[in-house]
Amino acid sequence: MATARTRAPLAPLLTALVALPAFGLDNGLARVPQMGYNSWYDLECSDAMNESTLRRIADRLVESGLKDLGYQYLNLDDCWAKSRRGDGTLVADEAKFPDGTLKPLADYVHSKGLLLGTYTDRGEQTCAGRPGAARHEELDAKTYAAWGIDYLKEDSCNASGDHLTAFMEYGKMRDALNATGRPVLFSLCGWKSWYAPMGSTLGNSWRIGPDDNNWQGVLQNIDIMNGLETYAGPGGWNDPCLLLSKKTTGEAIMTELQTRAQFSMWAVLAAPLLISGSVLNMSAETLATYSNKEVIQVSQDPLGRQGRRVLGGPVAEGTGNVFARPLADGSFALVFLNSGKEELNVTCGKECFGTLGLSAPLAARDLWAQQRLPDLQDLSFTALLPPAGGHRFLRVRKSADQMTWI
Repeated sequence: MATARTRAPLAPLLTALVALPAFGLDNGLARVPQMGYNSWYDLECSDAMNESTLRRIADRLVESGLKDLGYQYLNLDDCWAKSRRGDGTLVADEAKFPDGTLKPLADYVHSKGLLLGTYTDRGEQTCAGRPGAARHEELDAKTYAAWGIDYLKEDSCNASGDHLTAFMEYGKMRDALNATGRPVLFSLCGWKSWYAPMGSTLGNSWRIGPDDNNWQGVLQNIDIMNGLETYAGPGGWNDPCLLLSKKTTGEAIMTELQTRAQFSMWAVLAAPLLISGSVLNMSAETLATYSNKEVIQVSQDPLGRQGRRVLGGPVAEGTGNVFARPLADGSFALVFLNSGKEELNVTCGKECFGTLGLSAPLAARDLWAQQRLPDLQDLSFTALLPPAGGHRFLRVRKSADQMTWI
């Protein structure tokens, strides 16, 4: 959950870098962007956000084949916690989690070969007014470890917007998690781009913009991501928010075309892949989108380089763009995207390919059509794209090089 974006200058962070303790996250996790499910857009704070539903979602992640593709985290968002006991220990909402803890759910999720994540806030209260972590970081971290929690998202509602204060507060939870000895992926949710330069010292991922909410929000966060690529890499990732599709209620947040376009962009931007649409009522087309092994391979590429814009301008303004990401085998992943209101030809020519150090001829593969394309002899490729999310996803490299396409 988030407030409106404020893109702050990064220069003041130099002072913060000196002032902060010289500690970092040391959990060995997120060597590639994390994959899984997050309950927020699907269930929000509805009555359906309960242990029974979450067990069914765990079952479905396995049955659908998503688990075997790498979607290993089942993450609760806000509205699971209710109160604290006299000793300060967190209590889950008994109306939704009958034992008053998340341990039975964690045990069930683990029995399915999955990992369980949960949610807190660095303030006194979460965004929905549930107990926050302020002044309880050590106790909460021990509680999460005892319950078997594997992932923690910490929000920033009801907390200071001062940069150094935010870093210090996130550092408290980071250190508390480290002290438990249990590897817990730590996901910061501060909604601002100024977390990026400090992100890898604090967590495994850090939100760089507001909740995406809809297609326009997706585009806004793509624009924020561009320029932050130097801060991402194995162990820590810029996070442009969750993957959108359709809620359990059947309400569609985006079109199927836009869901696939977002998935393509998140892969080329090395963003966490956290499905926040319905898993229980997922359409066949959305399941096919999230199951594309070639796109997932780009996302999980071990080189760990985030892609960048090589053609175009702000996507939120409705333009044609090309984003490119270098991969460990020497190839490049390219997404051609039309965010405008009219059909558009988007061309990556000599200058566009040249910024990547590429020269003709190039071997190319279309990752959604899952087919090899004719070699690019003149170092140019044009994609005719429909409006509002039209896209092509290519993987290219020198045609003289050996390449085993999936």
